[in-house]
Amino acid sequence: MAAVVATHASTFAKASVDRQAPPLTGPAFFVRSLDNPRERRESRADILDTQVLPGSIVKAVALVAALEDGVIRADSNHLCRRTVTVDGQRFVCAHPDLKRALSPAEALAYSCNDFFVALAPRLSRDTLNRTRLATGLAPIAAGTPLAPAIVGLAGPRTSPRALVDVMARLVGAGKDQPVPMSVTTRAVLLEGLRGAAEYGTASALKAGGVSALAKTGSILMPSGTALGLVVALTPADRPTHGMVVAAPGGAGVDAAAIAADVLSQRPPAPQPPSTSALPPIRLGRTVASGATRVETIPVDDYIAQVLAGEGQPRAGDAAQQALAITARTFAMANRNRHRREGFDLCDTTHCQVVRTATATTTRAAQATSGRLLLSQGQPAFVFYSASCGGRTESASEVWRGAIDYAGEASQHDDADDNEPAWESDVRVQDIERALRVAGLRGDRLRDIRVVARNQSNRVSRVRVEGFAPPEISGHEFRMAVGRVAGFQALKSTAFDVTRTGSGYHFRGRGFGHGVGLCVIGAGTRASRGATAGDILRFYYPGLTVGAGSSATVTTAAAPVAPVAPDATDIALALPGNEERDRGTLLSLIRKSRDEVVTATGAIPPARLRVTVHPTVDSFGRATGQPWWVSGATEGAAIDLLPLTTLKQQGQLARTVRHEIAHALLDGALSKRPMWVREGAAAYFASPPASRPSGARVTCPSDAELLRPVSAGAQREAYSRAEACFAREIARGQRWDQVR
Repeated sequence: MAAVVATHASTFAKASVDRQAPPLTGPAFFVRSLDNPRERRESRADILDTQVLPGSIVKAVALVAALEDGVIRADSNHLCRRTVTVDGQRFVCAHPDLKRALSPAEALAYSCNDFFVALAPRLSRDTLNRTRLATGLAPIAAGTPLAPAIVGLAGPRTSPRALVDVMARLVGAGKDQPVPMSVTTRAVLLEGLRGAAEYGTASALKAGGVSALAKTGSILMPSGTALGLVVALTPADRPTHGMVVAAPGGAGVDAAAIAADVLSQRPPAPQPPSTSALPPIRLGRTVASGATRVETIPVDDYIAQVLAGEGQPRAGDAAQQALAITARTFAMANRNRHRREGFDLCDTTHCQVVRTATATTTRAAQATSGRLLLSQGQPAFVFYSASCGGRTESASEVWRGAIDYAGEASQHDDADDNEPAWESDVRVQDIERALRVAGLRGDRLRDIRVVARNQSNRVSRVRVEGFAPPEISGHEFRMAVGRVAGFQALKSTAFDVTRTGSGYHFRGRGFGHGVGLCVIGAGTRASRGATAGDILRFYYPGLTVGAGSSATVTTAAAPVAPVAPDATDIALALPGNEERDRGTLLSLIRKSRDEVVTATGAIPPARLRVTVHPTVDSFGRATGQPWWVSGATEGAAIDLLPLTTLKQQGQLARTVRHEIAHALLDGALSKRPMWVREGAAAYFASPPASRPSGARVTCPSDAELLRPVSAGAQREAYSRAEACFAREIARGQRWDQVR
């Protein structure tokens, strides 16, 4: 994985708790009988009734209008241009390139954007609106560009639930008045919808043994979250049931796969949360020898141990329960963090500290069993700290680039106002050593000055005269000093500093980063009569509390375009909004692969699979990596942050080359220490002229590379790994001989 300090927009968060909110359990679905409206099943009404753009679902409506208006005929054909700009908007096709023209039915089955936006100059708005009104959709206003409206990316919104009725009226199924159309038009429509379910964008239905007429779509919800849609009528020959699936964070193909599961297996309706709703935790417990023993324990048993390690023993039940929900959310959102080591979470401050559970902590864990802080139906990335010192902090102020949820600005916390200030003295030699460990260069520290504070009055930048670079973030300074002098030395970044005869005197407030729930503040609020919901509502405005399930914590679908079938050596999946970079990125991947092969003689895998994630949140859920990591590789599969993020940080080329090096070299180095694998990737990711010559450094341990306490710590560990690897190469070792 490529460590890039402070590049990541994360999605860690705070949240207000809506105790009246319905349980959220992943994707939404609605199934009903077309003849008996009372015969229905559904999940996630909050999504089913949200007003959204209908996306490619309405291409079926445009097809009928165009055929009825004579704009196209059943035997028309269209050669897809793959990329086209209409009305100033760029449209990209992700379906297979058949190297031939598409018929209207095939264009619907494959959801060809080029085919449908090409109708805009010829199709009458009035004709299209008459067909829309007949299906139950609102008309497209005169000022709305027709091309994006035809493909459902502009114009009136509707609810996912209503799309079942739209499709039923269109094909003439059920009791509603069908849309009037000729026999020829109906035949083309049915052929296209059947094709979508058999070989097109909804082919997961046929793979699941489901006979259906279907259409998929991928859109954005009002919140900006991607939403995959599929509407299916089954069976195809004489539909008796209609279904819509809406998959947050997914694409239409993902929704179709979920529909196939529901329709083929007929699972029961969602049940209330229970202790067994969440998968158990594989805990990496550190033993006396320093090794890690993996234990699989139920989630609530794990949470009870976390409360014993992280909470206040004498806090009231409300505070214990609020922390239990927060800690459980942290665990579910970060359970991939140690995937490469064979477990989910460790037992240190890198994840959550665990101690022997007590009767109090066990009671709190059981009382909140299955409950999580949710954002768009997924466990939110939340933080908590021991004491905020009277003022909470926003995540982006601690981890540069982290995305704050709505309402997460720093706020006054009167429940933690009365905690006493702390003071400490740190020797200058310890600070100098801490700065070197953090990757700064210098021999003598001449002075320390606070040069910037943020909205919460915490130190955001520290100037360290005599070292290079001369400035460091307040958070990284605190973590660096803590690793050398102990974390009691600088309990928080809310401090003042003065020079003493032998070092520096620090005086401050709070303990920890101050983001999210304040453990001491929660205890005070509970003593005042606040409920767990009241506490969470204060510290996490914007989130809801809901029931978690296996589906909730494992769904990590990214709305990425299908891989083109002719990409035999590289399978590249991109978010739709970054399709324009496909050619450039493929060239960069191949160039990087060939350069690493030339430099090492390694045999590349027959096919590399590269997934570019649409958001940092998606990347984090899939890989378990923290904000400052830009890529992750497992075997021949590479995951990358959004291209926009990598470009903004100037890290795209280096990250791609670094991960390519991992994919090519890790197999031969699989039994070596982590510093060998990371050192090799970093070494061959650098241009030959900029590679280190092999300085005398201490090689980092596996724990330093896999469990860094900060971005600075990981950056420094990577630098040492590369230097150690370069030293062995300078001694005449081949890359695959380094041990």
